[in-house]
Amino acid sequence: MSTATEAASNDTRVAHLEAVTRAIGVMRSRLAHPQPLRTLADVAAFSPFYFHQIFRQVTTVTPARFLAALRMAEARRLLLHSNLPVRQVGALVGYTSPGTFSAQFAQLTGTPPSRFRTQARALGDVRAAGARWWTRSRPAAIDGPVVTLSRAPDPGSLVCVCLLPAGSLRVHRGRWTPSTGSPWIPLGAPPPCGEYAVFCVVIPAGARVVDALVDDVPGSLRIGRAALSVPAHPPPATVRTGLRRPAPTDPPVTALLPLARPPGAAG
Repeated sequence: MSTATEAASNDTRVAHLEAVTRAIGVMRSRLAHPQPLRTLADVAAFSPFYFHQIFRQVTTVTPARFLAALRMAEARRLLLHSNLPVRQVGALVGYTSPGTFSAQFAQLTGTPPSRFRTQARALGDVRAAGARWWTRSRPAAIDGPVVTLSRAPDPGSLVCVCLLPAGSLRVHRGRWTPSTGSPWIPLGAPPPCGEYAVFCVVIPAGARVVDALVDDVPGSLRIGRAALSVPAHPPPATVRTGLRRPAPTDPPVTALLPLARPPGAAG
């Protein structure tokens, strides 16, 4: 590739990134309002068809699914920090029907809104290093893909590896385990064939669990992201990624991950 061609390709990538970032900024500022594809495409200054394509290339998900995850993230914050009724929380993040909001919340996060509120508050000041009760998960199978990180998470950190199937926000086998200090993290048994986005989320040992999973406090988590293609008869595969601070164009996958709770907590 010539230098001129390489520069033009880089300029295109930068333009796409900036356009998608502008659209996500509008999404975040107008969660309570309808946000049709054409309106977001106008913000990005692209046709709806082209905008949909580049949005998925940049973020791994469609605009509608990214918006749904943003709404779940804000709903989780409101449930934790306010005493607003569930129906009002739903309205504040764009749902006109309380039933639809509760069903969507439970489907995407695995927990009804009222139970999530109880579980999140039960976490209180729990730090990742103190969350030893998360070790109750069964060990991952060794015959599936393995994520190899560029740097091993510190011992005491909490690590969750999950898959987002192409075209979906349903997390595939997301589970939390304490870091052993190894850079190799099994994904579990081989998933069904198809295309996936692999996410690795790490909560440092000293960070509060709710800061990372609900409040999105800067420095409270690191993420890695990579693509995974699973053929019909997959051999074990290795997915390589590094850990970094979340970027505005990363889907808010923490809004879709489960909250574990200490023994004896209500809910």
